[in-house]
Amino acid sequence: MSEIDPPLREYAKPPLTRGVDPQRMNWLWQLIVQATDLDPVDVRKALNAMGVGATDKRVASWQVGDRDEDYFPLTIAELERNLRAMVAWKKARNDAPVAPASDQA
Repeated sequence: MSEIDPPLREYAKPPLTRGVDPQRMNWLWQLIVQATDLDPVDVRKALNAMGVGATDKRVASWQVGDRDEDYFPLTIAELERNLRAMVAWKKARNDAPVAPASDQA
């Protein structure tokens, strides 16, 4: 199928398979991390770069189950902030000038 060929069937909205609590978006964060191979260390660096005092423990608390002792609920506002921080951090990293290689052997 090329980009011009129409799909075999029309797009249908998938059913909502869970109740969505905007104050507990950890499950969505976990899916994003898995789908994009986000490194939690990079997430912390990105948040710190934008002035959010995130620690490794806090970032890890978003990736454990809600019955885990270290669980901390992630709100939809935090989820958006995290994603925006990652986008800005990656852009800054990609736009940074590359340091010339040292000629020392």
